[in-house]
Amino acid sequence: MPVPSHERKRTVLGHSTVDGDDGPDRIDPLDGRERSGEPDRGVLALPAFRALWAAQMLASLGESLSSVALPLLAYAITGSAQLASQVFVARLLPLIVLAPLSGVLVDRVDRRRLMLTTDIVRAGLVALIPFAREGWQLALLATLVAINDAVYRPAALASVPMVVSPAQLVRALSATQVGTSAIRVAGPAIGAAIIGFAGAGPAFGLQAVCFVLAAVALWPLRLPPVDTGTSRQRAVRQEMWEGLQTVLRNPVVRGTAVVEALWQTVTAVLAIALVVYVERSLGFGAAGGRVYALVMAVFSGGAAVGALAAGRVEARIGRTRLMAIGYLAPLLLVPAVALPPLPILFACFFALGFTDAWAVIAMQAYLAESVPDALRGRVYAGWNAAVTSGAATAFLAVGWLTTAWGPPLTLAAAGLLVGFGGPLLLWRSGALAAMRSHRALAAPARAGTVEASP
Repeated sequence: MPVPSHERKRTVLGHSTVDGDDGPDRIDPLDGRERSGEPDRGVLALPAFRALWAAQMLASLGESLSSVALPLLAYAITGSAQLASQVFVARLLPLIVLAPLSGVLVDRVDRRRLMLTTDIVRAGLVALIPFAREGWQLALLATLVAINDAVYRPAALASVPMVVSPAQLVRALSATQVGTSAIRVAGPAIGAAIIGFAGAGPAFGLQAVCFVLAAVALWPLRLPPVDTGTSRQRAVRQEMWEGLQTVLRNPVVRGTAVVEALWQTVTAVLAIALVVYVERSLGFGAAGGRVYALVMAVFSGGAAVGALAAGRVEARIGRTRLMAIGYLAPLLLVPAVALPPLPILFACFFALGFTDAWAVIAMQAYLAESVPDALRGRVYAGWNAAVTSGAATAFLAVGWLTTAWGPPLTLAAAGLLVGFGGPLLLWRSGALAAMRSHRALAAPARAGTVEASP
């Protein structure tokens, strides 16, 4: 990876080596204890992971603001759940179409540079969203943001195993999940407060600032070169096909992709049906935006607590059972059909977030450990494309069902479909059997570093 020409120190935990007389001092974050397989007590003590984590948290803060602002803005502009769902579908299409090419890009180009570039571009684009006055304008800007998401997401996912040891992977994913969930507790509440007092414009402006700060946090990170083997001598088409084959043939990758694609039905009902449910079915009307934000904050709070508990629960019941329990969580949407009082609704959404965190952490750990580093960009991109295809279908279906069936029945039907269908697909795809006999692949020989100011 390219480094600045002037002399700088790179400070991370472990032992240092010197790259020439004038080169920077590099310190390996994986000391002897971690190489032997013993997990570190705190992955955030590793500066390389800490820089990556901080950048992801800042980006997540921006996205959490948008998670409230965008559904409310889309519904306000279009006045229709079905039309609002089409805005989300437009945002998802680039993640599907560009996935094979972005995967090759992530496996060929410095992943840090890709994340920096997409953070800055996304900041500029979301700053323009408040000026949208028509549904097509909002859809266009959302699509352009998604084009950058299509590159950023596989790059960010593929970077985590580069900065931690295999023994630290679950802890690193848990730290990311805890941080993201904690941010998403405050983010929707902040977003709702901003929208309630000042409108959507400042909320998207703050999101742009978050993306800029994410780039700043990411700037000192230096990742090790990707072990591409002979990939640079192969045609891009062949590399795309290789990544697609891994998605199709690897039972863990294939199974989690199918289940996560189905799980996007829950994502769709949270973004579309739940907005209408709170405003119309529960009768909150103009105050629905703030109540919706509060429900999403409770959901994220449950995810934060669940992520904190995931490590201990995994040690007792195993990672496979941890994930299976998480995939049953959508059944907690079924009580929505009875229009329960808010305390019961909050309890259901807290429990939904709590157990969903288990599924996310376990699934991401299996996925990261099942794919070699040289293929991670392409596989993550292909995996994301499969999941996003499910999301596009889910948003169209949920938009139509919310109008035809009403929000309560749509929420309950989605809970039944995903709650029972997820574990069944995990079993039928062969992923469950593969996970039970799973062994992690070897980690990269070198880990990331952080460049400190002289």
